[in-house]
Amino acid sequence: MYACGNSIVIRNIHNPAIAELYDQHAHQTTVAKYAPSGFYIASADVSGTVRIWDTINKEHILKSEYQVLGGPVLDLDWSDDSKRIVVGGDGREKYGHAFFFDGGASCGEITNHTKLINTVSIKQTRPYRVATGSEDFAVNWFEGPPFKYKKRMTTHTRFVNSTRFSPNGNVLASAGSDKLIVLYDGKTGEQTATLSGHTGGVYSVSWSPDSNQLLSASADRTCKIWDVATGQVITTFNFGKGVDDQQLGSLWQGNYLLSVNLAGHISYLDPASGKPSRVLKGHNKFITALAVDRQKRAIYSGSYDSVVTRWNIDGGDNEIVGGAAPKNQIAGLSVDGNSLFAGAFDDSLSIGNTGTDNFDSSTGVDAPVVDVDSAAGVKVAATLKSVFLVKGGNTSQVAAAYGPSSVAISPDGNEVAVGGEDNKIHIYTVAGNNLNETKTLEQHRGGVTAVKYSPDGRHIASGSKDRNVYVWDRATGAVVADRWGFHSSTVTSVAWNPDSARVASGGLDQNIFVWNLNAQATKIEVRGAHRGGVNAVEWLDANTLFSAGADCSVKSWNVQ
Repeated sequence: MYACGNSIVIRNIHNPAIAELYDQHAHQTTVAKYAPSGFYIASADVSGTVRIWDTINKEHILKSEYQVLGGPVLDLDWSDDSKRIVVGGDGREKYGHAFFFDGGASCGEITNHTKLINTVSIKQTRPYRVATGSEDFAVNWFEGPPFKYKKRMTTHTRFVNSTRFSPNGNVLASAGSDKLIVLYDGKTGEQTATLSGHTGGVYSVSWSPDSNQLLSASADRTCKIWDVATGQVITTFNFGKGVDDQQLGSLWQGNYLLSVNLAGHISYLDPASGKPSRVLKGHNKFITALAVDRQKRAIYSGSYDSVVTRWNIDGGDNEIVGGAAPKNQIAGLSVDGNSLFAGAFDDSLSIGNTGTDNFDSSTGVDAPVVDVDSAAGVKVAATLKSVFLVKGGNTSQVAAAYGPSSVAISPDGNEVAVGGEDNKIHIYTVAGNNLNETKTLEQHRGGVTAVKYSPDGRHIASGSKDRNVYVWDRATGAVVADRWGFHSSTVTSVAWNPDSARVASGGLDQNIFVWNLNAQATKIEVRGAHRGGVNAVEWLDANTLFSAGADCSVKSWNVQ
C-alpha cells in the first residue's frame, strides 16, 4: 500500500495487476498503514488530515477523520491493539500527535522536537514505546501510554529519516542522512550498535518477520540486507547510476522484499541473486493518453511528465518506452500494426516499434500536439495550428486556423476527421500525400474535444466541451445519435467497441458512460471512475474497456 497523488493504492504483491484506489482524500496523500487487526487503514495527507477507513467493505466506509497537524503528516503508526495512532510531520504549533482512533481523544504528547518529524514507530509489544526521528538530527523516546517524552538520542549528525522497532520489540533501528543505521535496546532505548556501510543517506529501514535481519534503502543507489546480531552486510543490491536510481523506500513483507526509487519504480529484490527480479514502472503523474495493441494484448499509456509505458494486459508487467521519446506531456498515442505513434506538447511526433519498446524517430512540428491517430499505415496528428499527414515516409501539413483539438482517421486510411475549437468537425480526404478539406459537421455548441471513427467505417463519434456525445453517419454527415448528454463537464475521449455498436465516453466529470447505437435510450454509467477526471478510454474487445485519468492509474472494466 502506498500514496500516489490524492489516492492510496492497495496493490497485490503476488499479482500487482490486481489493485484498487482509495481516493477520498481532498489533498495529496503522504502515508497509509494497516491497523494490526487488519480491519482498518489510517491514511494521511499534506493538509494534516488523517482518515481511518475500513478494509472489509468495497466502499471502504469512513470510520473517523481528524485534523491532527497544521501541515503535512509524514508518517504514522498504530499500537498493536489497533486502538492508538501516533503521527509525525510538520505543523504550525506541534510536530506530532498521539490519539485514540475511535473518538480522537489524546493518548499522550509527542514533544521536544525543534523541527518537523520525518518518522514514527510504535513498539508492538508491551511495555509500549514510541520512537520519532526528526530533521533536528534527534531520535526522541516516549514511554506510556499515555505517551510522555523520556529522552533524546543524538547519535545522528544529519536528518533522521526512518525509525522502526523490530516485530518482537527487542530492537529499535534508526536511519539517517549521515549514512548510518543506529540500533537501540527496544525496552530502554540504550544504544547497542552502529551499522555503517552505505555511502549515501539512508532513507528507510524495514525488519524481517523474524526480527533477525534488516533491509535498508539508500541514496547511494543500493539496498542492503544486514545481519543484526553481527552488524554485517549479508547482501547488497546495486541499481543503476542515474539520479532516479536512489532508493527511498523499503518493505519486507513476508517472503517479499521491495524497494522504491526516486522515480517511483517498485523493485522486487531477490536475495539469492542480489538483483531485482521484477520492477514495476507505473505512472506517478496524471495520465493523458491511451492506446491498445490488441495483437500483442498490451496497453500504452502516456502521462503529463512525458513517460510512455507499455503494460502487459494478462500479467501486469510493464516497461517504459525509451529511445527518441517525447520530452513533454503526451497528448496522444496510437497503435497501428507494429507501429507506435505519439504526439506531445514539446512540438514533436515520435514513431516507434511495438516489438522493441523504443521510439526510433522524432519529428518537430509547428506547435504543441493535441491528438494523434493511425490506421492502414497512415498517421495523422493535430497541433494547435495545423493538421499533419504522415504517409509512406512523407509528411505533409495543412494549416487549420480553427484551432484543432482532436483528430481521427478512418479504418481504410482515406479520410480524416478533425475536431475544432470552432465547434465543428472538419472532414478531409486523403489524396496521395495530401489532405483536402471536403465538408464540416455542425451540431456541437462547444469545442470538439474527441472524435473517433467506428471500426466498420460507417460512423463518427464525437464529444465536446458542450458535454454531449454525438454519432454521425460518415457518408451523409447526418446525426444519428444526439441524446447522449449526461456528462456534466467536457467530454475528453470517445471510443468504439470492436462491433461498432457501442461507444464509451469519458469526461472531466470523472465519469464513464457506455452508449448503445442500437438502443439509444439505454446507457451504462460508471460514476467517479477516475478522481480528477477521465482523460482516455479504449476498448480491448467487446466486453473489456480500459480507461486512464488524473489519478495516475489505468483501469480495466468488464462491460456487460
